[in-house]
Amino acid sequence: MDLRRVESGPSQAVHGQPTRSAASCWTGCEDTRKSPPVTLPRPPWSLPAILFGLWLAMLLLGGPHTAADACLAALFHYPALVPAARVVTWLGDWPVLLPLTAAATLILFFAASPRRPLLFLAIVLSGRLLVELQKIELARQRPDIAGRLAHVTSLSFPSAHAAYSMITWLAFALLLAPPARRTAAVAVAVVIAVTVGLTRLVLHVHWPSDVIGGWTFGAGWTLLLVRLAAGTGSPRPH
Repeated sequence: MDLRRVESGPSQAVHGQPTRSAASCWTGCEDTRKSPPVTLPRPPWSLPAILFGLWLAMLLLGGPHTAADACLAALFHYPALVPAARVVTWLGDWPVLLPLTAAATLILFFAASPRRPLLFLAIVLSGRLLVELQKIELARQRPDIAGRLAHVTSLSFPSAHAAYSMITWLAFALLLAPPARRTAAVAVAVVIAVTVGLTRLVLHVHWPSDVIGGWTFGAGWTLLLVRLAAGTGSPRPH
C-alpha cells in the first residue's frame, strides 16, 4: 500500500474542504439575513385600458341631460343612510387622505425600498392634479342644489371623493402588501373606495356616472403607473 497516497487524501480533506465549507457557510448565512425584495405587481396592460374605456363611456353617456343618470340617482334616495354617509364620506376627504398619504409615505420608506414612497407620491399627486383638470375642462354640472345633502363647491365629473380614495388606498395596498397578502389588501382598498363613492350618491352631490368615472379613472391611473414602474421584463420569482 502506498502510504503517501493514503496520507495525501486526508490531508486534502482536512486542509481544503473546511476552507470551502467555511466560505459557503459564510455566504449562506449572509444570504439568509437578506430578505428578498418584494417585487412590484404587474397588472396586465389591458386592465388600465378597460378602466379608461369605462371612464370615457361615463363621460360621454352620463351627466345631467341623460335619463339613465337621473333614474339611477333616484335609487339612492335613502334618508336613513344620510347620517352614516356623512361620516363615511370623510374617508375620501383631504383631512383624512392628506395625513394618510404622509403616513403611507413614511411606512413605505421604512418597510420597503426608497423607491416605493416616491412612486406612491407620484401616483397620488399626479392623480389629484388630473382629476382637478378634468373637473375644470369638462365642467359638468352637479345635481340640483335643492336636493344636495352636503356642501360642495367644485364641478361634477369625475367624483373627486371616488377618484382620490381609489388612488390613495389602492396605491398603498399595491406598494406595501407582500405578494401573499396583496389580493386581500387590494380588496380592502377597493371596498373602501367603493363605499366612499356610494356616499356621494346617497348625499345627492354627484351623478352615478361621476362616481363610476372617479372609480375607473383612479384605478386605471394607479394600475398604469404601477405597471410602468414595474418595467417590461419578466417578473423575478418571489
